[in-house]
Amino acid sequence: MKINVNEDFSSQAASPLPSLAVVIGAQSHGPEARLEQAELHAYREALDHVAIVATTDRAGRITDVNRLFCEISGYAREELIGGDHRLLNSGHHPSHFFRQMWQTIAQGNVWRADICNRDKKGRLYWVDTTIAPRRDGDGRLVGYVSIRFDITSRKIAEAEVLAELRRREVTENLLVDIIETIPNGLVAYDSQGQLLFCNNAHRKLYDLASCSPARSPMMQSGGRQPPASGPFAPADLPTHLSIGLEGEGMSRPYIQQLDSERWIQIHNRRSESGNLVSIQTDISALKRAQMQIKHQAERDALTGIGNRTILMRRLSNLFRSRAREDRGMAMLMIVDLDDFKLINDRFGHDGGDTLLQHIAERLRASVRRNDTVVRLGGDEFAVLMRDIPDRPAVERIAGTMLGKMQQPVKVGQQTIIPSASIGIALFPKDAKTPGELMKNADLALYQAKLNGRRGYSVYDSMIRRDRKRRAVLIEKLRVSLSRDEVGVALQPQSNLRSGRHEGFEALARWKVGGAAVPPLELISVAEEAGLITQLSYRLIDKALAAMAGFRRDGLSPGTIAFNVVAAQLQEPDFIERLCAMVEAHGLSPQDIEIEVTENVILDRAAGNIAAALKQLHKKGMSIALDDFGTGYASLTHLKQFPIDILKIDRSFISGILNEKDDEIIVRTIISLAHNLGFEVIAEGVETIDQYKQLSNFGCDLVQGYLLARPMSEEESRAYLDSVRRPGFRDLPLPRSLPPDARSAEGPG
Repeated sequence: MKINVNEDFSSQAASPLPSLAVVIGAQSHGPEARLEQAELHAYREALDHVAIVATTDRAGRITDVNRLFCEISGYAREELIGGDHRLLNSGHHPSHFFRQMWQTIAQGNVWRADICNRDKKGRLYWVDTTIAPRRDGDGRLVGYVSIRFDITSRKIAEAEVLAELRRREVTENLLVDIIETIPNGLVAYDSQGQLLFCNNAHRKLYDLASCSPARSPMMQSGGRQPPASGPFAPADLPTHLSIGLEGEGMSRPYIQQLDSERWIQIHNRRSESGNLVSIQTDISALKRAQMQIKHQAERDALTGIGNRTILMRRLSNLFRSRAREDRGMAMLMIVDLDDFKLINDRFGHDGGDTLLQHIAERLRASVRRNDTVVRLGGDEFAVLMRDIPDRPAVERIAGTMLGKMQQPVKVGQQTIIPSASIGIALFPKDAKTPGELMKNADLALYQAKLNGRRGYSVYDSMIRRDRKRRAVLIEKLRVSLSRDEVGVALQPQSNLRSGRHEGFEALARWKVGGAAVPPLELISVAEEAGLITQLSYRLIDKALAAMAGFRRDGLSPGTIAFNVVAAQLQEPDFIERLCAMVEAHGLSPQDIEIEVTENVILDRAAGNIAAALKQLHKKGMSIALDDFGTGYASLTHLKQFPIDILKIDRSFISGILNEKDDEIIVRTIISLAHNLGFEVIAEGVETIDQYKQLSNFGCDLVQGYLLARPMSEEESRAYLDSVRRPGFRDLPLPRSLPPDARSAEGPG
């Protein structure tokens, strides 16, 4: 068959695909030629139904188009023939796109590409285009034939896919940006424990350069073991990720300490696909804040040592550990400073705080590193020590600690010698619960205070019984005061130079069940019960009544001295009330001697007390400072208060003959008092040698068992009757002292 490439579609008007004739027209005759023509016709029919076909001359002018070309472009055949394809140019492609096309086909090569065209109505459509050269019988290029396929739907689908991909890319980039920006660490593992992903925060938390499986904290342990116990457990592992996953794949958060300064909270989740996702939140700042709050909550701000919270927690641990181990005794000591209120009143809060800081440091230095030292509050401390071998060790430790407490402390410009009392309870002997141990140590402290302070007491069952007895005494004292059952005893005071009787000191006396309650215990019970003021008024009234009775009987009782407490001196009507009582009994202010202890003049309300004493002094009453030298009163206080008499405490008088220090102190007090214009009374004089020594020192008055023990009103009347007889001064001073002389005397 001979192909005539010059044949035009116009000669094949009846053909369904006339354009094909331009490519492969046939001029053969005979059966074989007819068969070839039939095959060509079939090809034309098939191609005309699926392809868009056009032919052009060498200049690109359209010489023929098929039906599909017209349908897709919207142009009639007549509108297209003679024109060129610029009629369909959509402007989508740049000019170099078509230059490259012409360069290819002009060289006789086939060109193929996707072209976006515009139809007659302006609608864009895409065609997959192939352009091949068309030659004549001699092989010369005479034009081009193009076969196109409509790919608009595919292009739209591709565009939609590309748009979706772009949207996904934007979303993924945003998600990655968020994941890499958030401060929480994120790491994901598949169900086999293989690392899938981790973010920058995770890498920083675990100091990783990358998130390769070999560097993964989980994979370093093979991903098959749970975290080790202790504060430095390794990073969470896949098996541990799955531990505790509940409900909807959620687990309880847990905290992991990476090192001494870093903590993270880990929250694990299993995804629906079975992957394990772990979120790590750096909570180091929160943990540090919690630790700081905990430290502040468990530490005493003033001294820096622990507080009650720490003590109770360690006591609880002690009792719990008892069931697991037996490591000997533990001892709880409650340490209370003696007379701290006086120090605070004298030196102010700053001075008191300084002393507390020194005491805390001494306690801390007195114990082992693992022992517990806390401040319970105010001037009260506690020490918990474990592994104490025996009772002698307990007493040795307590004695050493007391000695350290009594070392001098400089407060401001002055040096003081503090003292403390210690109550001790032993574990497990003395208690079954922490609260019971605390209570028993407190009872022991109370006993140490009753014993005169500056000492320690170890709890035993007797202390509890004594405490119960004291509670009974408090209630009985209330009843006794209401029934006027508290009595008064009078102890005489004598002039050392003349031997003449000068007056009495009134002392409270009380019996319970026929047995006398020791004076110190009576005062202590009254103070604890809040009855000291009521007791003092009752004592004053009875003492004034006794003095008035003596005078009515023609006796010369001299002055009457009695103690008043700080609470009385601060009452607005005290002066008026006292003067009224004195006047009611027919006495004058000059008959009255007001005794105050150093504790009173050191009270926080010292200004008000000084003002009250000055008013009493102005009315003619004498003011005596009792127990001078035993407290923290200074020479400044002697100037501030209207003092007439200094009373030297019995503790100095008892050692005046044998203790050089006591002798010097007594002599100095007497000299100081006289230089300030005061008189001096020595308390607790029990021997003639003491009497003579005091006389040599120039002491003015004496009081004690050498003269007489405290007496009832009737005994005092007899005493006054005897001292007015001639020659009394030449009589031997009391022949002998009663066996209980030291314990029977006491303050009023």
